[in-house]
Order: sequence, then C-alpha cells, then structure tokens
Amino acid sequence: MLAARGAKVTVFEQGRRPGGRATTLRTEFGNFDHGAQYFTVQSHAFERAVAQWLQANVAKRWEGRIIAVEGPSSEDKTASATRYIGAEGMISIAKHLSEGLDIRLDTRVGSVLQTGTRWSLLDDTERSSAPGGFDAMVLAMPSSLAAQLPGVPAALVQHLRMVEWRPCWAALLTLQVASGFDFAAAFVNDHAALSWVAREHDESGTERWVLHSTPNWAVSHLNMPSDDVAALLAQALAERFNFGFRPAYVSAHRWLYATPVRPLLERYLWDAKLRIGAVGDWCQGPRLEGAFLSGDALGAAIAP
Repeated sequence: MLAARGAKVTVFEQGRRPGGRATTLRTEFGNFDHGAQYFTVQSHAFERAVAQWLQANVAKRWEGRIIAVEGPSSEDKTASATRYIGAEGMISIAKHLSEGLDIRLDTRVGSVLQTGTRWSLLDDTERSSAPGGFDAMVLAMPSSLAAQLPGVPAALVQHLRMVEWRPCWAALLTLQVASGFDFAAAFVNDHAALSWVAREHDESGTERWVLHSTPNWAVSHLNMPSDDVAALLAQALAERFNFGFRPAYVSAHRWLYATPVRPLLERYLWDAKLRIGAVGDWCQGPRLEGAFLSGDALGAAIAP
C-alpha cells in the first residue's frame, strides 16, 4: 500500500524468505506449507485483493476434501468455507506482494533509535543497517517481539503487551507409501497432541504431511528438542488414524507466536507524532486476512 502511494519502502526481513507463518519451507524431500495451509475470505476488502491474486495465478482455490474427526465419527467440512492456497505454495502470496520492494532478507534488527524525526534500525552490534534513517517505521511482527525491541516507545509497548500468544509445534513428514486416505486435511478434535493434519501427494504416491499440535501440548513440550517433537507427533498421527508408516523425512518447527489470544480491537497501532506503528494478525483477527487488512489499513493511514 505504501509503495503504491509513492513511498520508498525498505523491508527488513529476519527470515531467509518472506511470508512468516504464510511461507513455504523447501527441502530435498519436498515443499511444506508448515505454517498456514490455506486462507479464507470474510471481508469485501480482502475479497478484492484475492480476486486479483486469482487472476494473476498467484492463488487458487483449494479443492481438497476437509474433514473433522472426533471419536469414531467424521464430518465433512469441505463446504463449510471457500479455502484458498498459494499457486506454488503459500510463499507465492508473499512473493507477489514483495515485487518491486527493497527487501533485505536474513537481516536481524537488534534495536530501533529515533534521532530527531528520523528512525534508524540497528543490528546486534548497534550498527545501522540503513544509514540516514527513515521518515516512519512499521513493526510487522508478533506483538510480543515488537514489545521486546529496544527503542520502541513505552506508549506503544503498553498496547503491544496486551496480546497474549499460544505456541504450536508443526511436524513435517515425507512418506514413500500412500496412506489411502480420502481426505486432504482433518481437524482433529479429540486428541491431546494433534489439532490439524494436512497432506499432499504426487504421482509416485509419495505423501507430504504437516501436523499441527494443540496449544496446550505445545506449551508442555515447548523446549523439547525438535527431533523428539517430530517423532512424538508422527507417532500420534499413526495412532490416531491407525496408519503404520516409516517416514523418509521427519522434522519439526516451533511456532512460538502461532495464535494471538484476544486480538486488539484496533486494526493497527500508529503514533502519528512519533511516526511509528505496528501491524499484524493480532489486530482484530488471527488469520492471514487479518494480517493483510492490518498492513493495508496502516499503509493508507501513513500515506493518505
């Protein structure tokens, strides 16, 4: 939004690729959407953006069958919502949105500093990653991380600390034997460890699975080694769905800030005097749509 309105934008991205939890992890055993597997549309504003993504072949409808399982019964949830995915993984969305922007990947910001009317970003050695500074700054990250960033004004920190977060462990599996299941994903409503499982398969029958833990299980296993977590969640999948397998690849990723609890009522945070703000899915809605609308609204406020 800022770039479209003529602002010169520089994005400092801590990861090796854009997208955050809506990114795609690439491995030699296949690609995994290990954060968000899909997104939905609930507002006209986001509907217009998604229509453009569909037209540009950046996104497509997810046609997979979705079920919810509880005890011995299952319920088909495919028609409960229209779901969309990135055309070549969820990272397709972030790649599309970042076209034409100056993005500094694999860049960690250690602190921020305001000198006069200019904002500077410093690395862990307190060196500026962009000499000269910026007219305004936006923190696009989990609110808890933004609140911990040295140099963020106290008034903004106070609001940022109002949001609590729940973690999630994601296990990634590649199986060289087809499961034979007739669903693409399942909400798991009766298991202490699993809350969601999703799978993709190719013509050879190889399947890639993403397993998401429940928040409570993630809390109780928060600091467990990732290899152990992956093994436990793989075992949970085998037991819950009575499915025996030996994975060719298994790993786990911890999303420490996976789900915001009681998101803020505001669409974004913005101090017009200091010209610093914050955006994210912790503003009004914990979905990809919420994150998009938060950034879009603040961009319009900064450059009306």
